[in-house]
Amino acid sequence: MRWKIAILLSVVALAAAQTTPAALGIGQTMKQNADALKQYSYKRRIEIQVKGKSRGARVDLVRYIDGKMETVPLETPARPDQSGRRRGLRGKIVEKKIEQKKEEMKKEREELEQLLHSYVTPGSDSMRAMLEKAAISRTGPAADADVKIVATGIVKPSDSFTLVWSVANHRPVSIDIRALHDGKPVQLTLEYAAVKGGPFYAAHTVISAPKKDMVIRIDSFDYSISGEPKSGSARD
Repeated sequence: MRWKIAILLSVVALAAAQTTPAALGIGQTMKQNADALKQYSYKRRIEIQVKGKSRGARVDLVRYIDGKMETVPLETPARPDQSGRRRGLRGKIVEKKIEQKKEEMKKEREELEQLLHSYVTPGSDSMRAMLEKAAISRTGPAADADVKIVATGIVKPSDSFTLVWSVANHRPVSIDIRALHDGKPVQLTLEYAAVKGGPFYAAHTVISAPKKDMVIRIDSFDYSISGEPKSGSARD
């Protein structure tokens, strides 16, 4: 009976050892994938919603030149009709307030996107902290069942990071981040897809800041190796 228990404990210990982030090679895979993506160009659509209303969307071509990201505008939000704008001093005051709001929104968007990158950039302090502090669990009994990796207190005591990792495909399925920005809660979610026979990428990203009534939606699509003609979506 004792030898059966010993074998069972050994199997459990071996299974646990094989489901650590290091054993799964998550950190290394994320970094290698980030390098592989620099060989590709793709389209990125960004839409901002404030109080449930769209403030327009823009589509850019994203590519890497000498390892640095370059964006080329393809579609930009339509400018509002200026024919009925107010004239005189009052009109200038209104226009100035509108421009100030636009600048505030742009700054907020950039800060939220920077917050996202600080958590998901391979090799970042946040990513290393997540892998070190993570609690691992399987989503099912099968040997190739997805793995859920959860960590808290990565940057601040209240934040959390949840990564669902596909063991079968050796890539992320989704990431959910709960954090604070300017002392207010924000949620960042990413859903992943893969280029056929190539690297994976964040296909759908949503950054939600409830206290600001702001939602940013980012979609990436039409991946192709830089220099090759595009032939529709490159999603797997």
